[in-house]
Parts: sequence; C-alpha cells; structure tokens
Amino acid sequence: MKALLGFIAVTMITVTSFAGHFDDIFKPGRGDRDQGRGGWGRPNVTCSATDKGWEEHWGGHSDCRSCMKKHGSCIETCSASYYVVKVEGTDYRGYKMTLESRGESRYEAEREALRSCNRRYDNCKVVSSNSQNETVSRRSCR
Repeated sequence: MKALLGFIAVTMITVTSFAGHFDDIFKPGRGDRDQGRGGWGRPNVTCSATDKGWEEHWGGHSDCRSCMKKHGSCIETCSASYYVVKVEGTDYRGYKMTLESRGESRYEAEREALRSCNRRYDNCKVVSSNSQNETVSRRSCR
C-alpha cells in the first residue's frame, strides 16, 4: 500500500510540473518570455562603451574592456530597441478609436495591435509603425 501511495504522489508531482509548462511546449511564443510584460517579450538590448572624448563618433567599442584598452576612462550605455505600432478602428457608433502596441519586431507589434483592435472594433488598419530606442542603463567603466 505504501508503494502504491508513493507511486501516486510521484505521478501527481510529475503531472503538476509538466502542466505548468504545457503552453511553452505546445504553443511557441508563449510562456516565460511574455509574463508580466503586457503581451510582448524582452526588448533587444545592445550596449556600447565610449570614451568621454569626441572620437567615438563611429559608435564606440563593444564593451568596457575593449574601450579601456585604448582610453583611460569610458562610459558604457545600453539601449533597448522595440517597435511601437498604432492602429485605428471604428466602434459601433462610427467613432475612430486608436490603440498602441509594442513588440520586439515590427511584425510582432503589428500582429498584436491588429489582434487587439479586431477584438473590439471594425475596419482596423495600421496607422503608424516606428522603431524606438530607450537607454536602459549607463555606467562608468572602471
């Protein structure tokens, strides 16, 4: 009897842990990367290091270490890039309504914006699509 109860307990734990990742396995693009971010994943973050002078007009170094080899003092700046898409639809009274969505790629942002718009409104179309950059961190290299 103890062996049977142990088997059932192990089976339940296995099924429970598998069920928590069911969406990740069978529905690509869902799961951990979308949680807590309003439907879009992590933005593309790139970093570069530049000295405090003027000669880094070409974009700087790839990291602090390579910058420090050539210059005495450097600053590393990391930026997130993402797309912002605005869509427009009409409500049941005929008024134009605008929605905005963000995503890692233009396609992802457009798809999410149109999906949200089509759920609520009619005649949805993309009004604008822009790439945005936002500084997420800045530090002194030492």
